[in-house]
Amino acid sequence: MINIIKSHSWWLIRLACSPFLFSILIAGHPINIDGQFHDWDNVGIAYSDMEGDGMGADFGDIKITYDMEFLFIYFNFHNGEYLMQDWNAFHLYIDADNNASTGLDFHGIGAELDWTFGQREGVFYINGGSETVWQNDLTLRIGPTITSTEFEVAIARDSDIMTLNGSQILSEGKIVIAEAPSNSDTVPNEDGGIYFSIGEDTVPLPDPIPLERKHEDDIRIVTYNTWNDGFLDEERQPHFMRIIQALDPDVIALQEHSDWDEINDIIQSWFPNEPWYASWTHRDMVVLSRFFIIDDASLISSERTMCALLDTEEELGKNLLIVNSHLSCCANNEDRQQQADEFSSVWREWISNGNGPFDLEDETPFVHVGDFNFVGYRQQVETIRIGDIEDENEYGVDFLPDWDSTAIVDLFSRHTHKRMGYTWRKDGSSFNPGKLDYVFYSDATIDTGRHFTLNTLAMEEATLTEYGLEWDDTQEASDHLPRVFDITVNDLDIGVDFNAGWNLVGLPLEVDDAYYQILFPESVEGTLYSFDGGYVQENELLHGSGYWLLFENSGNVTITGNGLNQLIIELNQGWNLISGISIELPLENIEDPENLIIPGTVYSFENVYVQTDSFQPGNGYWLRSSGTGAIILNQN
Repeated sequence: MINIIKSHSWWLIRLACSPFLFSILIAGHPINIDGQFHDWDNVGIAYSDMEGDGMGADFGDIKITYDMEFLFIYFNFHNGEYLMQDWNAFHLYIDADNNASTGLDFHGIGAELDWTFGQREGVFYINGGSETVWQNDLTLRIGPTITSTEFEVAIARDSDIMTLNGSQILSEGKIVIAEAPSNSDTVPNEDGGIYFSIGEDTVPLPDPIPLERKHEDDIRIVTYNTWNDGFLDEERQPHFMRIIQALDPDVIALQEHSDWDEINDIIQSWFPNEPWYASWTHRDMVVLSRFFIIDDASLISSERTMCALLDTEEELGKNLLIVNSHLSCCANNEDRQQQADEFSSVWREWISNGNGPFDLEDETPFVHVGDFNFVGYRQQVETIRIGDIEDENEYGVDFLPDWDSTAIVDLFSRHTHKRMGYTWRKDGSSFNPGKLDYVFYSDATIDTGRHFTLNTLAMEEATLTEYGLEWDDTQEASDHLPRVFDITVNDLDIGVDFNAGWNLVGLPLEVDDAYYQILFPESVEGTLYSFDGGYVQENELLHGSGYWLLFENSGNVTITGNGLNQLIIELNQGWNLISGISIELPLENIEDPENLIIPGTVYSFENVYVQTDSFQPGNGYWLRSSGTGAIILNQN
């Protein structure tokens, strides 16, 4: 058996030396504009700027790629955090026809577009003239919406600016990124710009996310800013009705809803066959629920955060706490930080000392949702997520907010039919769409089901018809999109197929007993092997490790347990035998900050080695690393 495994390993080494593994196909990439950046790991650096060559901001790496709809640009800074839609004088120059003699003469290129991020406007140079353009003229998308050291930008390939008013198809060009004041940083340092080209390859569309729950009994929460009492607006109410009925929630947290008299009758009329309950309306927030509301209360002095305790004892084994926030808008950064600080202090006292508005049992599952209006400093997000209080003199010491003294999860969701993460959009505004609506949850007490943001503008007609929706429903209902988060009630069941002979397996769930013949009762005794520079016989499976395991016959096994949402896997230089989490995870979604994964060297084994582009739960994989370090597998 050892000889068999060694022959497998030798075959992999021989494969690694094959010339085709070192050929690189220049092509587009599926980028999700959501303020996360792991999907950029496989995009090569177009230009790397030296550190310390600017008086103000100091640009670092630039990456450029595309899909079928957008031109994507990534850039980061050597130091400092910046807000891309304000407080800066950064310019993006794009030569859309790769012709230095047309457009604005700047730094050796002829720029058709000069976009000023901090002023949220640009100039389009065409036919010897110029005109002002706004974010919607470009279908401009930027992530994140808060301060950061890195950003991703999307511009529609078919916009008038990129097509020169329809006279061309964008195929190649050059960019320059610069800070406006003299002696500030410009990339590239040399005249001539950073070249890009768009190939004829096809970047696949994202797999649509179904609107249905993964499991029938999952508890569905919807958070929705309805924009100025939208549920009561007779013209907008039909749009909301179709949306809410299609999503079929169990709990709805509303913001910008000040009514307390009509809302319960409205939601009851949309779901007439079962009772609904409404909390008191606190300022402009209310919680609606199919579960009886045991208690509710306002939590901070501004009344911009409230909570409701739901009777979910039968479904979850404990009651569920919903926290609903609508923090101060826009440029009110100090107010938002104060509100986040105050909430963190209230929460600390409640779960540590029992000093809250009502009794809360230890390890009560909780979800914190709402329109947080996070459009300024990242610190405000971190105060909620990790309990990092800014004003400790007033609000006391920092406090990790989950029951197990860890951070809570800031859930990143994409649109069901588009690789976008924004939750607010107003095409007539100078501000491009952004993530203002958040879902934080306790991963110590909650397993996640399906989660997404609904944007009907991105859905095909057949899908809209299937769910009883209309194309403009989310656009007409509100300037915010509904965010959906399902809590998985049942243990997960994952089926794992195996072949007669040797198989690569892994542990995809949290289980009570990880002994290999409990998990795989049809396996051959004494044949579980891990790999750590050499093969090691094992009895139990660990999360993140891959294993050889022998079976006499082909078959299938079902593994039952709690979801495994995230793994940090330590890699050694060379070949590693690893496994994934509880869901299928595309390689492009693996966080690889040190670029350890050598492209084209991830293999499954199905009687022969097969190059793969995703990790399936329950399977093991060979992966070759360029060095020692960590990668992160995260379902969010």
